[in-house]
Parts: sequence; structure tokens; C-alpha cells
Amino acid sequence: MSHPDGSSHRLTRSPDGTIGGDEVSKLVQALDTKNFWTQARLQSLVEGFGLAEGRMKLESFARILYDGPEAAVYEVVRADLKKAMISPEWDDGSYAPILIRLAWHSSGTYCPVMGGGSNGATMRHAKEANDPENKYLEHAMALLEPIKAKHPWISYADLWILASYVALETTSGPRIKFTGGRTDAPAEKAVDPGRLPEPEHGLAEGMEVDDEGRLKGWENLAAHVRTIFGRMGFNDREAVALLCGGHVYGRCHPQAGSGYAGAWVENPTMFSNEYAADMVGDKWIAVTHDTVMPDGGQVPQEVRPAPGRRQYIDLSKYEGGDSGDEAEAAPRTVEAYPPGRYKCLSQWVNCREGPDVSSQILGRFLENQELSIVEIKVATEIRGLTERGGWVSIVNSAGKTLWERQGDLTASSLLGRYRAVGSSASVFSEASCAQSVGRLQVGDEFEVDHVVLPGPGGGAIMGRLKGQNAYVLIHSSEGLQCEQVVEGYNEKPRRPLKGQSLQRTKSF
Repeated sequence: MSHPDGSSHRLTRSPDGTIGGDEVSKLVQALDTKNFWTQARLQSLVEGFGLAEGRMKLESFARILYDGPEAAVYEVVRADLKKAMISPEWDDGSYAPILIRLAWHSSGTYCPVMGGGSNGATMRHAKEANDPENKYLEHAMALLEPIKAKHPWISYADLWILASYVALETTSGPRIKFTGGRTDAPAEKAVDPGRLPEPEHGLAEGMEVDDEGRLKGWENLAAHVRTIFGRMGFNDREAVALLCGGHVYGRCHPQAGSGYAGAWVENPTMFSNEYAADMVGDKWIAVTHDTVMPDGGQVPQEVRPAPGRRQYIDLSKYEGGDSGDEAEAAPRTVEAYPPGRYKCLSQWVNCREGPDVSSQILGRFLENQELSIVEIKVATEIRGLTERGGWVSIVNSAGKTLWERQGDLTASSLLGRYRAVGSSASVFSEASCAQSVGRLQVGDEFEVDHVVLPGPGGGAIMGRLKGQNAYVLIHSSEGLQCEQVVEGYNEKPRRPLKGQSLQRTKSF
């Protein structure tokens, strides 16, 4: 096989039907007609597929390269982006919303006459970065720096857009085929502020509203939005689709961010049409930092804008409503929902710190996700304790079944890495707990290579410490003592998500 430069690469089939890193490099270089494969790209490809330490089946490699070698190297970057996407230390446990916003703001400066847009990644430069509408996006750019350092061949312009594709995909949105080729531009190409939508453009001063509760001057704001999107070639319908889709994600920050407060929807890390539906179906009022609510109280803190800002909030959530508790459709006994493997039936379900439905939210599970429920409690809802920590509603207060039992607990699903979380994480010489030989400290992590499940009459779940003749108490009548560490969920200990409330805000 000849390379475009005239050299020849002789590839021979391995006796075991596998391929190694050197062979992969030769193969993709032999297929290269555009001088795409620099040494840095080859390194990302080889390391991303784990070929630096071993080999892989030729059939597996052929499937990966089905869309072409270039697509394969972007898949390596995708994988690293997915690992970086979930973090209990960020808003709602996910960086996806701010990465979608980064891509939109880098693209939203586009003008067919004056240039701009995502090609160039000019928000890296001070003039564009300091646009008030780009506030807080320095966090998104900083998050991507380690990935850029690992894959120096990818441009910032490509990385920002690819990150938004991965953000959509990891939040139950569509998977978008990526095409690279964007380049980075110097500081003199940075765009002057003014090309992105301004949230209160043209609104009249004060809090005077029309008969429909809209702040006076809203027509000016609508015209401004039409102008901004029209410049980029979008009609009204397309502009509404983009605005509603974008505002599903993330939340506002009254102090360090925009001055507005709160999330726009109940689950701000999931692709949905909830924002559009709420605009039509809910009751909204305009408020300021000092607005007195109809009952004489203050605006709820989680949707209370900074002084000088105005925003709409969902009054129907503030006023509350019927809980639907009378709809007792499902049985409410522990016997009807024993511990076991369960699959999520709802679009999403909150996972909370404790069995109380008002306890803090730790994370969310999505439709068709499966997990192990190790304990059941019955109150106004059927609640289940998950193997990774936190409680979910198996059946909610309205009688709706949110999780379907798939079968009994299995030892195989409970193998792997664990973290001690309880004060009773004792270590025993045998699974019978006959003799204690120590105790784990909260935060200690370890591997379990064998699990002993409780018998028909109940009992503890025990895990054998890998490589040792000792067992640790995972779950007992005192609760979960060690949580299973699940990739993409709790590699770092989960902590309550920010801004938890049913209160929501609305963009102007």
C-alpha cells in the first residue's frame, strides 16, 4: 500500500487477528490524502483506543473506523469530553448547560457581511470575552483547557462546538455527527460587543406591565431579537425554536453571573420542550429584588434577581396547587416492592439525600436507566435506597409508578469500586460477621470482588475486599455503609445540587 508521498507501508495480518498502535499509525497514514494525520493526532488516536499498552481486534477497529479515520480521532475527544461533563461540584451536577451556552455565544456573533461566528473562537480574546453577555463563560473555557492540552491538534473553535454536541448527547438530546476543520483566529478578529441578544433591550424603565402582565416596551425587545436572529439568517419560527431549546438548559446566577436568578425549568440538564410548554401553560409575573409577593412575602431567594434586575417568575409554582395525592393507583407495601434491580419508567427522577421527599437532591436518573435498590421505605411515597447512595421514589404520592422491578438483586451488579460513607463500615474475617477485624474510615475507597446477598429472611449485604480474606459491611438495617462508585455519577462524592426548588424564572 502506497502513501501519498510515494512511500510504501507494508501491512501484514497478525496471527491472532489483532492490530497494534504502530500498525494503526501506518494504516491511517496510508489512507491519508489530505495531510490530516499529524503526529499529535496519531498519538490521540493510539492512546484513545488504548493501543499504547495493548492490541485490539481488527474487526473492532474496522467498526470504529466505519465513518473514516478522521471521525475516529474525534471520537477519542468525545470520550474525554463525556468524562468531564458530569461533576457534583457544578450547577445541577453537569457542565453540559454552560458548554452549550459557550458554543451558542461563540456562534451567535455570525454576520454574513462582517464575519464572526464559531470559526475563529475569538471569545478567547479580551474584547469579545468582556462582552457583558459572555459573562461567566470563562468557566466553560477553563474546563476545556485540560482536554485541549491532551489533544493539542484540535482547534479551540472545533473543541467548543464538539463539546456542545457531547453536552446535548449526554443530556438525552440527539447525537450530532461532527465535522471538524474550524480554525482559531488572532485577537484582531475578535468581535465588538453588541451582536448577541440583550435580555432587557428596549424595555421601559420601572415595573409597569400591560394587560397580559408583560413589561412595557416588550415590543422593542421582540424586534431586537428578530433583528439579531435575522442577521444570522433565521426566521421567527427558527428563532423561537433556538431560544426555547437553549433556555431548557442551566440556571442564572444573581451575584457572579447575569444578575438574574434560578433555573428556567425543573430539570435544567435534560433536552426537552419544557421551556416552551411552560411559557404557554404557566402563570408568570414580573418581579425585582424587592418585589412584595401577593401574600406579603419576599420573592423566593432562588429566583430573586440582584438589585437593579427584573425577571419573570412562575407564579403557579409559588401558589402551589393540587398534589393529586388522591390518585392511589399502585400498591403501597414493602412486600410489593422488595429490594432488587429496577428500571426507570419516567423521563427523569430525582435522587435525594434521604427518604424524606423534601431532602436535598443529589442527582437525577433518566428513563431506562437501571440500578440496584437495596432498601425500601413506605410513607406518602414508596422510596428506594440506591446502591450508589441516595433515595428515589419508586411510586410517587399520586400513585404513579416511576420505577419497574426487573428482578432480584444480583451479586454481579454489585461488584466493583466502593466508598465508605457510614460509621458502621466494619470489616470482618468472614461474611457471617462473626468476628470484626477493623473498620473503614468515611471516604475510604476499595474494590469488592465477591458479594454475599441477604437470604430470604433479610440480612446484610457483604463485600469481600479484593485480594483479601476479609469482608466489609455494605448495607445493613442501619442503612448504606458503603456506596458503589459508578462511572459518570459519583467518582467524586455527590453533594446537593445548587438552587433546588420548584420555583423557576423566565427569560425576557
